[in-house]
Amino acid sequence: MKKNLIVLMVAVIVGAQIQLAAAEDSSSGCGLGWQVSQKNSLLSSAVRTTTDIVLPNTFSMTFGTSGCAQHSIVKNDEKAVIYAVNNYDSIVVEMAAGHGEFLQGFAEALGCTDAAYTKFGSFTQSRYKKIVDDANQDGINLYRAVRTELESSDLSDQCVPSV
Repeated sequence: MKKNLIVLMVAVIVGAQIQLAAAEDSSSGCGLGWQVSQKNSLLSSAVRTTTDIVLPNTFSMTFGTSGCAQHSIVKNDEKAVIYAVNNYDSIVVEMAAGHGEFLQGFAEALGCTDAAYTKFGSFTQSRYKKIVDDANQDGINLYRAVRTELESSDLSDQCVPSV
């Protein structure tokens, strides 16, 4: 308990020193620290810094919460990830067959062109075992496995998520 209090006090002091070194507070204005205190004062800066040290902004900055903009990677892939999570079982069955409505929807969510759909079905069918093994019965991992395989294929330029 004493160690935690000392670490917290050091963080506040370091945060205050950092803020003193800068002529003005140039924080990005997002994250939990800014939700706690939005004033531009030494105390507010110290509170923000401490909050952000204890509760890092990684989630906020990635997913666009707490006043942060959503990271472009998440924006690009969000549709495909959600589709894979919600339709995992159907996608896996249709990947084995190399075609199907859910597989086509997944290809569209991945940003594949209409011309690439037939190739996408054959592609996932030919790499089925690796993709499904890597997915480990999880939609997010299914997305990752397909995306990884796509990056090293001739479909990589035909299946690019839109912004």
